Amino acid sequence: MPTRRDLLDLGMRAAALPGAVEFFSTWIVAAEDHKHASGSVAPPEPALLRDYQPKFFDADDFAALQSFTEILIPADDTPGARAAHCAHYIDFVLQAAAEYAPEMQKQWRDAMAALKQAGFHAADAAGRAALLEAMSKPEREHGSAHPAFAAYRLIKQQNTFAFYTSRAGMIETLDYRGNSYNAIFPPCNHPEHHTV
Repeated sequence: MPTRRDLLDLGMRAAALPGAVEFFSTWIVAAEDHKHASGSVAPPEPALLRDYQPKFFDADDFAALQSFTEILIPADDTPGARAAHCAHYIDFVLQAAAEYAPEMQKQWRDAMAALKQAGFHAADAAGRAALLEAMSKPEREHGSAHPAFAAYRLIKQQNTFAFYTSRAGMIETLDYRGNSYNAIFPPCNHPEHHTV
């Protein structure tokens, strides 16, 4: 399983690819378009992302990955994995792995094969949610197993990284405001915290 350092390194290598400036600048600001007043019409999705052609995955695997990421991080009152274009990010970064981390590409090919073998690609929305629930069971119940658990863990890890480095995850979900400081430190007003 790649570490965060591996993912950051791969992200930096992906930034040097042809088309990286256009992709990352579009990807980073895309979720900003989802911040609009209720009742207003959302701006159109950028053409680069709307018409995105996967660079690493084939069309079926990319569609399955996109669905998987959306189940893991659904939209609620904040954007989810679809709005953050997590599958796009994973695909674009994985193309950079060819030269520098071919073992990561193999992990992903194996993961997508495991998903396909588990029936994820062919399942409908309810079936995919049920399969993901079954795949994640070893995470919650020690002693249980699922043949696609490694695929689940890999996708979950990289989807989480992609989401929380996107504008949708960092700014709109976590409400990150940059390197700021508190001018004052308000005291705790919970009575139970005032007893010694």
